[in-house]
Amino acid sequence: STSCCTSGIALRGVVSMQRTAHIAGVAALALLLAAITLLTLDSRQVQHDVLVQQNFQVANGQQLPEFSVAGTMQTGEPAPQGIPLSFQLPVPLPAPSPPSPTVITVGPRPKKAPVCKRCERQMRKIKRMVSEIKKQNEKADDLIEKQDDMIANYRDRMEEAVEKIKNRLYEKGRTYTDLIKHLKTKPGPPGPPGVPGKPGRNGLPGKPGAPGPTGPPGPQGLPGPVGKQGPQGIPGAVGPPGPRGPEGVTGRQGPVGPQGRAGPTGPSLNELCSRIGGMVYKGVCFKRSKLGGNSDRFPPDCNVYNPRASWQESDYVALQRMFKDRPTWEQVNRNSKGGLCSNFRATLAFEQHSSPVGVWVNKNSFVFNPTNSQPQCQMYGDKTAMAVYACQV
Repeated sequence: STSCCTSGIALRGVVSMQRTAHIAGVAALALLLAAITLLTLDSRQVQHDVLVQQNFQVANGQQLPEFSVAGTMQTGEPAPQGIPLSFQLPVPLPAPSPPSPTVITVGPRPKKAPVCKRCERQMRKIKRMVSEIKKQNEKADDLIEKQDDMIANYRDRMEEAVEKIKNRLYEKGRTYTDLIKHLKTKPGPPGPPGVPGKPGRNGLPGKPGAPGPTGPPGPQGLPGPVGKQGPQGIPGAVGPPGPRGPEGVTGRQGPVGPQGRAGPTGPSLNELCSRIGGMVYKGVCFKRSKLGGNSDRFPPDCNVYNPRASWQESDYVALQRMFKDRPTWEQVNRNSKGGLCSNFRATLAFEQHSSPVGVWVNKNSFVFNPTNSQPQCQMYGDKTAMAVYACQV
Protein backbone atom coordinates (compact mmCIF):
# COMPACT_ATOMS: atom_id res chain seq x y z
CA SER A 1 0.00 0.00 0.00
CA THR A 2 1.10 3.57 -0.72
CA SER A 3 0.37 6.75 1.22
CA CYS A 4 -1.23 9.71 -0.56
CA CYS A 5 -1.70 13.17 0.85
CA THR A 6 -4.94 14.81 -0.25
CA SER A 7 -4.05 18.17 1.31
CA GLY A 8 -5.38 21.04 -0.81
CA ILE A 9 -7.34 18.85 -3.31
CA ALA A 10 -10.21 21.01 -4.56
CA LEU A 11 -13.09 19.68 -6.58
CA ARG A 12 -13.94 22.37 -9.10
CA GLY A 13 -15.67 22.16 -12.44
CA VAL A 14 -16.22 23.73 -15.74
CA VAL A 15 -18.64 21.26 -17.48
CA SER A 16 -21.54 23.25 -19.00
CA MET A 17 -24.88 21.48 -18.55
CA GLN A 18 -27.36 23.77 -20.32
CA ARG A 19 -29.43 21.03 -21.91
CA THR A 20 -28.88 18.21 -19.37
CA ALA A 21 -29.39 20.17 -16.15
CA HIS A 22 -31.17 17.33 -14.39
CA ILE A 23 -28.26 14.86 -14.92
CA ALA A 24 -25.83 17.51 -13.69
CA GLY A 25 -27.96 18.01 -10.54
CA VAL A 26 -27.78 14.27 -9.76
CA ALA A 27 -24.00 14.27 -10.30
CA ALA A 28 -23.54 17.31 -8.08
CA LEU A 29 -25.53 15.68 -5.28
CA ALA A 30 -23.42 12.52 -5.65
CA LEU A 31 -20.21 14.56 -5.37
CA LEU A 32 -21.61 16.34 -2.32
CA LEU A 33 -22.47 13.00 -0.65
CA ALA A 34 -18.98 11.67 -1.44
CA ALA A 35 -17.35 14.71 0.13
CA ILE A 36 -19.52 14.38 3.26
CA THR A 37 -18.61 10.68 3.47
CA LEU A 38 -14.90 11.55 3.38
CA LEU A 39 -15.45 14.10 6.13
CA THR A 40 -17.29 11.67 8.44
CA LEU A 41 -14.63 8.88 8.44
CA ASP A 42 -13.25 7.59 11.73
CA SER A 43 -11.04 10.31 13.23
CA ARG A 44 -8.72 7.67 14.68
CA GLN A 45 -7.79 6.41 11.22
CA VAL A 46 -7.81 9.64 9.19
CA GLN A 47 -6.63 13.05 10.38
CA HIS A 48 -8.15 15.75 8.24
CA ASP A 49 -8.88 19.44 8.14
CA VAL A 50 -12.03 20.63 6.42
CA LEU A 51 -12.35 24.05 4.90
CA VAL A 52 -15.71 24.99 3.34
CA GLN A 53 -15.61 27.84 0.82
CA GLN A 54 -18.57 29.13 -1.12
CA ASN A 55 -16.94 30.46 -4.28
CA PHE A 56 -18.67 28.33 -6.92
CA GLN A 57 -19.78 30.63 -9.74
CA VAL A 58 -22.85 29.33 -11.60
CA ALA A 59 -24.61 31.07 -14.49
CA ASN A 60 -27.90 31.39 -12.66
CA GLY A 61 -26.32 32.89 -9.54
CA GLN A 62 -26.62 29.64 -7.47
CA GLN A 63 -23.35 28.78 -5.72
CA LEU A 64 -22.42 25.26 -4.69
CA PRO A 65 -20.23 24.84 -1.62
CA GLU A 66 -16.57 24.30 -2.47
CA PHE A 67 -14.86 21.65 -0.34
CA SER A 68 -11.13 21.39 0.21
CA VAL A 69 -10.18 18.16 2.01
CA ALA A 70 -6.85 17.96 3.78
CA GLY A 71 -5.33 15.00 5.60
CA THR A 72 -3.58 11.71 5.07
CA MET A 73 -5.18 8.49 3.85
CA GLN A 74 -3.93 5.28 2.22
CA THR A 75 -5.69 4.50 -1.08
CA GLY A 76 -3.28 2.13 -2.85
CA GLU A 77 -3.36 4.36 -5.98
CA PRO A 78 -1.46 7.47 -7.00
CA ALA A 79 -2.93 10.77 -5.91
CA PRO A 80 -5.66 11.78 -8.39
CA GLN A 81 -5.23 15.04 -10.26
CA GLY A 82 -7.72 17.82 -9.82
CA ILE A 83 -10.83 17.04 -11.91
CA PRO A 84 -12.52 20.27 -13.00
CA LEU A 85 -16.25 19.89 -12.55
CA SER A 86 -18.96 22.50 -12.42
CA PHE A 87 -22.67 22.07 -12.75
CA GLN A 88 -25.54 24.41 -13.54
CA LEU A 89 -28.59 23.26 -11.59
CA PRO A 90 -32.18 24.01 -12.60
CA VAL A 91 -33.33 24.30 -8.97
CA PRO A 92 -31.69 25.66 -5.81
CA LEU A 93 -29.75 23.06 -3.78
CA PRO A 94 -30.22 22.67 -0.02
CA ALA A 95 -27.96 24.65 2.24
CA PRO A 96 -24.53 23.09 2.88
CA SER A 97 -23.76 21.33 6.12
CA PRO A 98 -22.14 23.46 8.81
CA PRO A 99 -18.34 23.30 8.81
CA SER A 100 -16.73 20.75 11.08
CA PRO A 101 -14.32 21.96 13.73
CA THR A 102 -10.73 22.36 12.59
CA VAL A 103 -8.49 19.54 13.92
CA ILE A 104 -4.99 20.64 14.91
CA THR A 105 -2.47 17.84 15.06
CA VAL A 106 0.17 18.18 17.74
CA GLY A 107 3.52 16.64 16.88
CA PRO A 108 4.77 15.13 13.61
CA ARG A 109 2.28 13.56 11.19
CA PRO A 110 2.49 9.76 10.72
CA LYS A 111 4.27 8.79 7.55
CA LYS A 112 1.78 6.09 6.65
CA ALA A 113 -1.85 5.51 7.44
CA PRO A 114 -3.97 2.38 7.03
CA VAL A 115 -5.75 1.91 3.71
CA CYS A 116 -9.20 3.52 3.54
CA LYS A 117 -11.24 1.04 1.50
CA ARG A 118 -14.35 3.16 1.75
CA CYS A 119 -12.49 6.17 0.33
CA GLU A 120 -11.27 4.09 -2.61
CA ARG A 121 -14.82 2.92 -3.38
CA GLN A 122 -16.11 6.46 -3.24
CA MET A 123 -13.35 7.70 -5.58
CA ARG A 124 -14.10 4.90 -8.08
CA LYS A 125 -17.81 5.74 -7.97
CA ILE A 126 -17.04 9.40 -8.60
CA LYS A 127 -14.84 8.55 -11.59
CA ARG A 128 -17.52 6.25 -13.06
CA MET A 129 -20.18 8.92 -12.63
CA VAL A 130 -17.97 11.55 -14.31
CA SER A 131 -17.33 9.17 -17.22
CA GLU A 132 -21.07 8.47 -17.62
CA ILE A 133 -21.87 12.17 -17.55
CA LYS A 134 -19.29 12.86 -20.28
CA LYS A 135 -20.77 10.09 -22.46
CA GLN A 136 -24.28 11.39 -21.98
CA ASN A 137 -23.09 14.91 -22.86
CA GLU A 138 -21.55 13.60 -26.09
CA LYS A 139 -24.77 11.75 -26.99
CA ALA A 140 -26.84 14.86 -26.30
CA ASP A 141 -24.51 16.98 -28.48
CA ASP A 142 -24.78 14.45 -31.34
CA LEU A 143 -28.57 14.40 -31.09
CA ILE A 144 -28.75 18.21 -31.10
CA GLU A 145 -26.45 18.41 -34.15
CA LYS A 146 -28.69 15.92 -36.00
CA GLN A 147 -31.78 17.94 -35.11
CA ASP A 148 -30.09 21.16 -36.30
CA ASP A 149 -29.16 19.48 -39.61
CA MET A 150 -32.73 18.24 -40.11
CA ILE A 151 -34.18 21.68 -39.39
CA ALA A 152 -31.72 23.33 -41.80
CA ASN A 153 -32.57 20.76 -44.50
CA TYR A 154 -36.31 21.34 -44.05
CA ARG A 155 -35.80 25.09 -44.17
CA ASP A 156 -33.86 24.87 -47.45
CA ARG A 157 -36.48 22.62 -49.04
CA MET A 158 -39.31 24.93 -47.98
CA GLU A 159 -37.48 27.98 -49.34
CA GLU A 160 -36.95 26.20 -52.69
CA ALA A 161 -40.65 25.24 -52.86
CA VAL A 162 -41.76 28.80 -52.10
CA GLU A 163 -39.42 30.16 -54.77
CA LYS A 164 -40.81 27.71 -57.37
CA ILE A 165 -44.39 28.72 -56.55
CA LYS A 166 -43.51 32.41 -56.88
CA ASN A 167 -41.94 31.80 -60.30
CA ARG A 168 -44.99 29.87 -61.53
CA LEU A 169 -47.39 32.58 -60.37
CA TYR A 170 -45.26 35.22 -62.05
CA GLU A 171 -45.29 33.31 -65.37
CA LYS A 172 -49.06 32.79 -65.24
CA GLY A 173 -49.60 36.48 -64.49
CA ARG A 174 -47.55 37.47 -67.53
CA THR A 175 -49.52 35.04 -69.74
CA TYR A 176 -52.90 36.41 -68.59
CA THR A 177 -51.71 39.99 -69.09
CA ASP A 178 -50.68 39.28 -72.69
CA LEU A 179 -54.04 37.60 -73.43
CA ILE A 180 -56.02 40.56 -72.07
CA LYS A 181 -53.98 43.02 -74.12
CA HIS A 182 -54.70 41.10 -77.38
CA LEU A 183 -58.46 40.78 -76.65
CA LYS A 184 -59.04 44.57 -76.37
CA THR A 185 -60.74 46.30 -79.49
CA LYS A 186 -61.09 49.92 -80.57
CA PRO A 187 -64.56 51.68 -80.73
CA GLY A 188 -66.10 52.21 -84.27
CA PRO A 189 -67.75 55.35 -85.74
CA PRO A 190 -71.17 56.46 -84.34
CA GLY A 191 -74.32 55.13 -86.15
CA PRO A 192 -77.26 57.14 -87.58
CA PRO A 193 -79.93 58.53 -85.20
CA GLY A 194 -83.02 56.35 -84.68
CA VAL A 195 -86.73 57.07 -85.20
CA PRO A 196 -88.28 59.19 -82.39
CA GLY A 197 -90.70 57.31 -80.15
CA LYS A 198 -94.39 58.02 -79.42
CA PRO A 199 -95.25 60.60 -76.71
CA GLY A 200 -96.14 59.14 -73.35
CA ARG A 201 -99.34 59.52 -71.29
CA ASN A 202 -100.14 62.63 -69.25
CA GLY A 203 -99.11 62.48 -65.64
CA LEU A 204 -101.45 62.61 -62.64
CA PRO A 205 -102.58 66.06 -61.38
CA GLY A 206 -100.34 67.55 -58.76
CA LYS A 207 -101.26 68.54 -55.21
CA PRO A 208 -103.12 71.84 -54.62
CA GLY A 209 -100.84 74.79 -54.02
CA ALA A 210 -100.54 76.77 -50.81
CA PRO A 211 -103.19 79.49 -50.16
CA GLY A 212 -102.26 82.99 -51.18
CA PRO A 213 -101.74 85.93 -48.79
CA THR A 214 -104.77 87.58 -47.06
CA GLY A 215 -106.05 90.72 -48.68
CA PRO A 216 -106.38 94.12 -46.99
CA PRO A 217 -109.39 94.61 -44.56
CA GLY A 218 -112.55 96.28 -45.93
CA PRO A 219 -114.16 99.52 -44.59
CA GLN A 220 -115.92 99.37 -41.14
CA GLY A 221 -119.75 99.39 -41.17
CA LEU A 222 -122.09 101.65 -39.12
CA PRO A 223 -122.49 100.84 -35.35
CA GLY A 224 -125.77 99.14 -34.34
CA PRO A 225 -128.10 100.10 -31.41
CA VAL A 226 -127.20 99.40 -27.71
CA GLY A 227 -128.49 96.03 -26.53
CA LYS A 228 -130.29 95.13 -23.29
CA GLN A 229 -128.35 94.74 -19.96
CA GLY A 230 -127.54 91.13 -19.18
CA PRO A 231 -127.96 89.27 -15.85
CA GLN A 232 -125.59 89.88 -12.88
CA GLY A 233 -122.41 87.78 -12.94
CA ILE A 234 -120.96 85.44 -10.32
CA PRO A 235 -119.27 87.23 -7.36
CA GLY A 236 -115.48 87.41 -7.65
CA ALA A 237 -112.85 86.21 -5.18
CA VAL A 238 -112.41 87.90 -1.77
CA GLY A 239 -109.78 90.60 -1.86
CA PRO A 240 -106.68 90.70 0.34
CA PRO A 241 -107.13 91.86 3.99
CA GLY A 242 -106.23 95.37 4.88
CA PRO A 243 -103.19 96.43 6.92
CA ARG A 244 -102.99 95.43 10.62
CA GLY A 245 -103.90 98.10 13.12
CA PRO A 246 -101.69 99.35 15.96
CA GLU A 247 -101.15 97.07 19.00
CA GLY A 248 -103.35 97.83 21.97
CA VAL A 249 -102.25 98.68 25.53
CA THR A 250 -100.93 95.71 27.60
CA GLY A 251 -103.26 94.79 30.42
CA ARG A 252 -102.32 94.16 34.05
CA GLN A 253 -100.90 90.72 35.06
CA GLY A 254 -103.45 88.53 36.80
CA PRO A 255 -102.95 86.88 40.18
CA VAL A 256 -101.15 83.54 40.58
CA GLY A 257 -103.50 80.59 40.53
CA PRO A 258 -103.68 77.95 43.24
CA GLN A 259 -101.00 75.19 43.25
CA GLY A 260 -102.09 71.89 41.83
CA ARG A 261 -101.83 68.53 43.52
CA ALA A 262 -98.45 66.78 43.45
CA GLY A 263 -98.14 63.86 41.05
CA PRO A 264 -96.83 60.39 41.90
CA THR A 265 -93.14 60.13 42.72
CA GLY A 266 -91.15 58.63 39.82
CA PRO A 267 -88.07 56.39 40.04
CA SER A 268 -84.72 58.01 40.79
CA LEU A 269 -81.74 58.11 38.42
CA ASN A 270 -80.01 55.40 40.43
CA GLU A 271 -83.04 53.11 40.12
CA LEU A 272 -83.36 53.71 36.37
CA CYS A 273 -79.64 53.14 35.86
CA SER A 274 -79.58 49.96 37.94
CA ARG A 275 -82.47 48.55 35.87
CA ILE A 276 -80.20 48.44 32.81
CA GLY A 277 -77.19 47.22 34.80
CA GLY A 278 -75.34 50.53 34.99
CA MET A 279 -73.84 52.78 37.70
CA VAL A 280 -74.23 56.53 38.25
CA TYR A 281 -71.28 58.91 38.40
CA LYS A 282 -71.80 62.68 38.74
CA GLY A 283 -75.42 62.47 37.59
CA VAL A 284 -74.66 60.30 34.51
CA CYS A 285 -75.57 56.65 34.07
CA PHE A 286 -72.62 54.61 32.76
CA LYS A 287 -72.27 51.01 31.48
CA ARG A 288 -69.13 49.15 30.50
CA SER A 289 -68.44 47.02 27.36
CA LYS A 290 -65.46 44.73 26.65
CA LEU A 291 -63.91 45.66 23.28
CA GLY A 292 -62.97 43.12 20.62
CA GLY A 293 -61.38 45.54 18.14
CA ASN A 294 -60.75 49.19 17.37
CA SER A 295 -64.47 50.06 17.03
CA ASP A 296 -67.47 50.88 19.22
CA ARG A 297 -69.27 48.01 20.94
CA PHE A 298 -72.41 49.46 22.56
CA PRO A 299 -73.63 47.73 25.73
CA PRO A 300 -77.17 46.28 25.66
CA ASP A 301 -80.17 48.46 26.75
CA CYS A 302 -78.04 51.62 26.51
CA ASN A 303 -79.04 54.71 24.51
CA VAL A 304 -75.49 56.04 24.06
CA TYR A 305 -74.71 59.76 24.24
CA ASN A 306 -71.72 61.96 25.18
CA PRO A 307 -72.26 64.19 28.23
CA ARG A 308 -70.86 67.72 28.01
CA ALA A 309 -68.38 68.10 30.87
CA SER A 310 -64.79 69.10 31.71
CA TRP A 311 -63.62 66.09 33.68
CA GLN A 312 -60.01 65.68 34.81
CA GLU A 313 -57.68 62.72 35.35
CA SER A 314 -59.26 62.08 38.78
CA ASP A 315 -62.60 61.43 37.06
CA TYR A 316 -60.89 58.87 34.78
CA VAL A 317 -59.45 57.13 37.89
CA ALA A 318 -62.88 57.04 39.53
CA LEU A 319 -64.56 55.57 36.45
CA GLN A 320 -61.77 53.03 36.05
CA ARG A 321 -62.23 51.84 39.64
CA MET A 322 -65.99 51.47 39.04
CA PHE A 323 -65.85 49.50 35.78
CA LYS A 324 -62.58 47.47 35.73
CA ASP A 325 -62.97 43.69 35.80
CA ARG A 326 -59.45 42.76 36.98
CA PRO A 327 -56.58 44.27 39.01
CA THR A 328 -55.30 47.20 36.99
CA TRP A 329 -52.79 50.01 37.43
CA GLU A 330 -54.20 53.51 37.50
CA GLN A 331 -51.00 55.05 36.14
CA VAL A 332 -51.41 56.28 32.53
CA ASN A 333 -49.01 55.25 29.77
CA ARG A 334 -48.33 58.63 28.15
CA ASN A 335 -46.73 56.97 25.10
CA SER A 336 -49.73 54.80 24.18
CA LYS A 337 -51.82 55.00 20.98
CA GLY A 338 -54.86 56.52 22.73
CA GLY A 339 -55.45 60.21 23.30
CA LEU A 340 -58.05 62.96 23.75
CA CYS A 341 -60.26 62.34 20.70
CA SER A 342 -63.85 62.17 19.46
CA ASN A 343 -63.68 59.48 16.75
CA PHE A 344 -65.76 56.98 18.83
CA ARG A 345 -69.02 57.21 20.83
CA ALA A 346 -67.52 55.88 24.06
CA THR A 347 -66.82 58.26 26.95
CA LEU A 348 -63.71 56.39 28.13
CA ALA A 349 -61.61 53.33 27.20
CA PHE A 350 -58.62 51.88 29.07
CA GLU A 351 -56.35 48.83 29.12
CA GLN A 352 -56.18 46.49 32.15
CA HIS A 353 -52.82 45.10 33.26
CA SER A 354 -50.19 45.47 35.96
CA SER A 355 -48.24 48.26 34.26
CA PRO A 356 -49.01 51.78 32.99
CA VAL A 357 -52.14 51.50 30.88
CA GLY A 358 -53.12 53.14 27.59
CA VAL A 359 -56.16 55.44 27.87
CA TRP A 360 -58.58 56.91 25.31
CA VAL A 361 -61.00 59.68 26.46
CA ASN A 362 -63.73 61.60 24.62
CA LYS A 363 -63.00 65.31 24.24
CA ASN A 364 -66.71 66.13 24.70
CA SER A 365 -66.50 64.98 28.34
CA PHE A 366 -62.80 65.24 29.34
CA VAL A 367 -60.18 67.99 29.18
CA PHE A 368 -57.10 66.05 30.31
CA ASN A 369 -54.87 64.51 27.62
CA PRO A 370 -53.59 60.98 28.40
CA THR A 371 -50.71 61.21 25.88
CA ASN A 372 -47.67 63.48 25.60
CA SER A 373 -47.33 63.45 21.79
CA GLN A 374 -49.74 63.77 18.89
CA PRO A 375 -52.65 61.39 19.73
CA GLN A 376 -53.21 58.40 17.46
CA CYS A 377 -56.84 58.10 18.68
CA GLN A 378 -56.80 54.27 18.88
CA MET A 379 -59.34 53.07 21.41
CA TYR A 380 -58.36 49.37 21.32
CA GLY A 381 -54.91 48.80 22.81
CA ASP A 382 -55.01 45.06 23.51
CA LYS A 383 -57.49 42.28 24.32
CA THR A 384 -57.99 43.64 27.87
CA ALA A 385 -59.42 46.98 26.63
CA MET A 386 -62.61 48.08 28.44
CA ALA A 387 -64.90 50.87 27.16
CA VAL A 388 -67.32 52.94 29.30
CA TYR A 389 -70.49 54.40 27.66
CA ALA A 390 -72.91 57.06 28.95
CA CYS A 391 -76.59 55.97 28.69
CA GLN A 392 -79.75 58.06 28.60
CA VAL A 393 -82.41 56.73 30.99
